[in-house]
Amino acid sequence: MAARPRFLCGVVEGFYGRPWSMDQRKLLFQWLQRQGLNCYMYAPKDELKHRLLWREPYTEHEAARMQSLIEAAQEQGVEFIFAISAGQDMVFSSAGDRLLLQQKLRQVAAMGCCSFALLFDDIDPCMCQADRDVFPSLAQAQASVANEVYQELGQPSVFLFCPTEYCSSLCSPSPSQSCYLQTIGQELLPGIGVIWTGPKVVSQELSAVLLEEVEAVLRRCPIIWDNLYANDYDCRRVFLGPYMGRAPGLMSRLHGLLLNPNCELQANFIPIHTLGTWFRSELGSCAHPDHAGMEAVAALGDSQGAQDRSYSPQEALELALCDWVAEINQQALEPGGRTPGHPSVSLKGGPRLQPGTERGQEVTPDPQPHNSAPGGADQHSPKPCGVAPEEGCKEVTSEPEKDSGSRTPTGGQQGPTRAGDQLATESGESCEPSSALPSVAGSAQSAGIPMATETPPSPGPTTSSSNGATTSQNISSPTSDARTGSASPAQSLSSTQPEAIRTDVPQTPPGPEVGDSPALPAPLTDEVGASPGPMAPVTPEEAGSGPMAPLTPEEARSSPTAPLTLEEVRMLVELFYLPYHHGALAQDLLEHFRWLRANSLSVGVPATALDACGGTQWRGRAQSFQLLCARTCRLHSRFVSTAGRALLYDLHPYLWDIRNMLLAASAFVLWLDGHLLCDPDPKGTWGNCFGWCQSITAPILLGRDAEPWARRGGLFGELQALLPVGNSCDLFYHPPPLFPSSQLYLLRPLLPLDKGELYRMCRESLDCDPKVAEILVAHPDLLGDRLLGSFLSLSPEYTFVLEDEGGPCGYAAGALHAEGFLQQRDSSWLPAIRHKYPPDLGTGGPALGQDALEEAVLFFHAEPLAVPQPVLRRFPSLVQLGTAPRVLDVGASRSLALCLLSALRANGSRGVFCQVSDTDRQQLSFYSKLGFVALPVAWGSSPGTQLLGRLL
Repeated sequence: MAARPRFLCGVVEGFYGRPWSMDQRKLLFQWLQRQGLNCYMYAPKDELKHRLLWREPYTEHEAARMQSLIEAAQEQGVEFIFAISAGQDMVFSSAGDRLLLQQKLRQVAAMGCCSFALLFDDIDPCMCQADRDVFPSLAQAQASVANEVYQELGQPSVFLFCPTEYCSSLCSPSPSQSCYLQTIGQELLPGIGVIWTGPKVVSQELSAVLLEEVEAVLRRCPIIWDNLYANDYDCRRVFLGPYMGRAPGLMSRLHGLLLNPNCELQANFIPIHTLGTWFRSELGSCAHPDHAGMEAVAALGDSQGAQDRSYSPQEALELALCDWVAEINQQALEPGGRTPGHPSVSLKGGPRLQPGTERGQEVTPDPQPHNSAPGGADQHSPKPCGVAPEEGCKEVTSEPEKDSGSRTPTGGQQGPTRAGDQLATESGESCEPSSALPSVAGSAQSAGIPMATETPPSPGPTTSSSNGATTSQNISSPTSDARTGSASPAQSLSSTQPEAIRTDVPQTPPGPEVGDSPALPAPLTDEVGASPGPMAPVTPEEAGSGPMAPLTPEEARSSPTAPLTLEEVRMLVELFYLPYHHGALAQDLLEHFRWLRANSLSVGVPATALDACGGTQWRGRAQSFQLLCARTCRLHSRFVSTAGRALLYDLHPYLWDIRNMLLAASAFVLWLDGHLLCDPDPKGTWGNCFGWCQSITAPILLGRDAEPWARRGGLFGELQALLPVGNSCDLFYHPPPLFPSSQLYLLRPLLPLDKGELYRMCRESLDCDPKVAEILVAHPDLLGDRLLGSFLSLSPEYTFVLEDEGGPCGYAAGALHAEGFLQQRDSSWLPAIRHKYPPDLGTGGPALGQDALEEAVLFFHAEPLAVPQPVLRRFPSLVQLGTAPRVLDVGASRSLALCLLSALRANGSRGVFCQVSDTDRQQLSFYSKLGFVALPVAWGSSPGTQLLGRLL
């Protein structure tokens, strides 16, 4: 019988998706060595010669790279375990297949590898006829192959076997009664370790009691393959929280624990760091027969955690956060650490407004797509935390607090500090007073209702399980986006209307891509503005070198490129915590939004509350929600400005998704105050169609046995489900642009002073000659009246404005009941406009920009054509969207459309349509990406115009 191997604790690269690069794995080995972890399993599911082409030997070049990888692991004191997954198409009874498998493993052994694993997970449990003729069961076939390979390799000290039934939920009817596991336990040689994931594929908890049954049936202690951080099943989720849910004393029931991490390497710093803390704690407290690894623990010193104290996830997180801040800021200072991106364009010079405003490329970042990580040079050990003294690395021990009990997620599991606890501080440091509330019917200011002067306390517990999430629906799986322009609204103490907080970081823009942003309708121009030339990458001399001086939060906010602070990194972790738990910031966002939605009728039209208390409480919670959204959007901008290239492309798509969602959700909450219709409507309203506002005040509970992929999208998915158009998944998908942008945006309902700025956008859209310029000087509102005049006059309550540091830079306008809107436009608005602009205005010769003027005048004076009744019945609402060319963020443009469609759907609309010129490729492409389709009707106020529509 082979000697019992030492306890293995490390990482398994066992996810589906693009495998890590050589440089990334070398960085991983450094992290493992630094944390005292001792093994790495090579098992990338989508590496061809690991799974699909397992029979093929490695070429000379591939073998050299593999040998280099094995040596790199060994240099860091990390055991390299080579795994192969042959179960998909292996004929177990075939001598040829058995020989090919042995030859493949002997080839790897010749490279210096001494540890191996055979994986039979995620395969069809049915054998082919040839195998059924030889083996009575699949378990006997697999055990026969494993035993033969194990003996042919000389019975290595580490030889692992992953069964087809690798967790309790896959066993029928239970692990102890599973014929498959019983056969594996009986037939497999004693020196072979068996892999197990726990009660489920992604197990929320692991305890010694749960492992007793498995140990009995397998006749050996299992090796845990821990999928707690695996995110390959949901491309909208990444997990940055601490290692938790694993009870003390597990080591006596195990032979090892391998963590299957996030697909993005840079996302795994805290998971690996806290796993190391758990491992050292277990080594220090568990009377394990073999204390291999204690030397490494002693070498790490007491600062890495006390060996004789029980593990605390929250204290482990504090230690990891401090080290991660230093690692992040160190990476940003290394050569090539920063990445080029979009410039934050100064708006004071009056940019022109044109179609083709979105300059992002609809491609995934090179070299890595979402759910993968780019290769990077080996990283150095982190320097001491570059954070303010008051938020620096405080001394943290692993000693539990009194009455804390077991630190597993059951019951009273400790969570991170709630985001709401710092709201007052954040708002005082970074928020400017708001100038005004939306001047639309029912606003708090116009109604004379006082606003809350203090941020109300954050409701609920500190850490919440996603069992209470309202995300049972399926959400489309994008490859998430990597371009940014954060709206960071600031909040007044007397208003729920935020104001943008502006920060600029010069970056390099990509070339234009048609249709990513709405641009303005065809009457303006078909030209695409020229992109500014690329800037040179930041050199190490420009970035600076050496240790970073501590920065206070105020200094960080005043300097866009200042290193990330501890609190900013903590916010990032709280947004993307764990598969079954939200962090404090994410939980606060959800709790506020759920409450605001459920109680939105208290500020509806007409108001249902007999006194002002209900509205005041609602507006206070809305203010808190706006502050949280502003902090998150500011974090996005800071992250793009300061993070290194590898970290940025790994995590930015997820943060960009959340930023885009919060832009729309924040604007929608502002709109709810005074615009939600409370009276039943024949067409159905948000409240009476779905009962969301009144009947759902708590999240839908999913069963404890549900795997985390039942909660599709995580925080993003739960926020999506809270919007009226949450079921329209196509509205929420867009692949990440190549170049992130740090631009801050604010998305909000229309304000009275916006009209002049929006009209200025329209005037500046034309690259015209002096003749046309003279006409625009005499009639400055001509193009604005053509595009927006009727909406601002007749339907201002369904108009949203996108704003950056230069003021309004985009709009989304709509009319809930298009039929009545068009009738009122034709009967009252157009006659007044005809007196304002004579029919012969601008005629008399060709000039640059002349066509747009003539089209506008022709529109005003031509007899309007009626929209066909079938269109109005199926698509009762009218929409129009446009952005300035300086809006380089497709996410901001789509959020603009999303909040308008949410507002229309909330008040009962089941479909929207728009009018687009046949020659306006930019508008046609943008609307098509939002799910609009051409309606087969002949209609238009001018030749070559078509109607596009989509259902809500």
